[in-house]
Amino acid sequence: MIDMRRMPFVLFMFVFLFFFQTPAHADVVDLTNKAKAQAYEDYYPLIARYKGTSGVTFESYSIYWNATKLAQLEQELLKNKHGAELSLLGSVKIFPDYPAGENVLGQYFAQYQVSPKLALLPNRYIYLYGGNEWTTVEQMATTLAHEYGHHFTYYYLLNKEQRRPNEWLQSQYAAARELFRYPSVHVDGSGKYEWYMPEILAEDYVQLFGSANALKGHMQMNVHLPTPFELPALQTYWKNQLGAPYEPMPPLSLLLTNYTVKNNVYALKLYTYADASAYINAQDGDGRYASVYIGSVPKGVNETVYDGTKLSSQVSWLFRKTLVDTALFRLVQPTTKGFNRGSATLRVTYGTIDTLVSTPPLFPDVIGDELQAAAQLLYERGIVAGYPDGTYRPNERLLRRHAALMLIRELKLTLPEGYVVKAKDVKPTDPWYEEMAIAESYGLLTGYNGKLYPNDNITRAQMAAILTRVYADVYEQPTTNQSFVDVPFSHWAYGAINTLFYNQITVNNPYRPNDVVTRGQFALFLKRTIDKK
Repeated sequence: MIDMRRMPFVLFMFVFLFFFQTPAHADVVDLTNKAKAQAYEDYYPLIARYKGTSGVTFESYSIYWNATKLAQLEQELLKNKHGAELSLLGSVKIFPDYPAGENVLGQYFAQYQVSPKLALLPNRYIYLYGGNEWTTVEQMATTLAHEYGHHFTYYYLLNKEQRRPNEWLQSQYAAARELFRYPSVHVDGSGKYEWYMPEILAEDYVQLFGSANALKGHMQMNVHLPTPFELPALQTYWKNQLGAPYEPMPPLSLLLTNYTVKNNVYALKLYTYADASAYINAQDGDGRYASVYIGSVPKGVNETVYDGTKLSSQVSWLFRKTLVDTALFRLVQPTTKGFNRGSATLRVTYGTIDTLVSTPPLFPDVIGDELQAAAQLLYERGIVAGYPDGTYRPNERLLRRHAALMLIRELKLTLPEGYVVKAKDVKPTDPWYEEMAIAESYGLLTGYNGKLYPNDNITRAQMAAILTRVYADVYEQPTTNQSFVDVPFSHWAYGAINTLFYNQITVNNPYRPNDVVTRGQFALFLKRTIDKK
């Protein structure tokens, strides 16, 4: 073991296992054993070497990986989202067989200094094994992403959080990942492989940041943990570390809506919603075997039947009750910017499958009970109709003319006969002329400078002013003046905002008066108002 008080840096080695029937631990090796890893290179003849724009040297000791394929592997590496940490990766080396053990597909070597402050050292390296068996970039993609995930997460927990690996359970990452809920998680290699925190981090990286090839067929190895797609706090952690364009996103929709069974082989109808093409992956409920790719689904809402009698043998075993009690399914959507997206895990236990059948939601992209109820109410009253692809798009910014149209429909207003719009920016040829005329005639929108600005976004302060003007007979007059951290008493919309707060139409403090209103927020405000009538 390394004496941390004496050594200026520490070397760790992490392994990625393919099958989990015989779990193994990631080993911690002393620097004096570095020659053991180096011996792999000495044992095999070098076949090819390539160094491209990434600055990373790729070496092959497998006859199936020449310089051309190494160049392709570099491009695959770069498709995994990366940043400053890439400059600290020195090399990626492919070996023909499995010198570290039959189940070990890859290793990452993390070396760091402990003074004057924690920092990952340069020239880190990744070993990829089985090059004579895994002969394509697509086959190597998940292992490469997983090992790079070690590199990525080591950089941020060491350099940014200033946490040594034995302190990672006390890290901000662990809190955001809610690892305190799971006593099996360990940082010293003493427990099961899938509960080893560095492996959890690497798997999170593959899911949130990995390439399309890495995601295809990949399922989180620890079947007991929620996916990172279900943890807004974890995505917020990475947003704070990485900035734009990493914005937390709700999970995608994946539901079982129907099934049939014949001779213990199931056909499952799966409902999916994604905002781009996505993969459906699956594995057994215990996570003992490698996960598989089931198929792709196009953008939007889809219901697809996956019939175990018609699928390949590589996949069909997951649909056979005689082989597995439970199958896990997940929808994953690779992205070129921001986080990859994915669903919560759909756990199909065949013995209780009737209890799992769900009705598709009205709007698949509406998350949360209150927002779902708001969207349902507005839809039933004809106030909103959603988009042609079946979505509501709650995070889309609301225009002033859209807010006016929703209020007109809710109040069932019609255009007064002979009314002529006074606003200079609304013309009879505009598609929205009638609703803007109604909005102006009833004072829903007042505008300024002789204009209504129909295509401008509406701010939260403006929304408060509009709602309190339109629903003056619905809201109770405040008997107290709420103190807001971002709305002084002198603010032009303070009275309206205070009225909304007093009536529990908003509960936010700070109120964020200058933020743009989204379709989801306006739906909530409008439903709460309707409920008070």
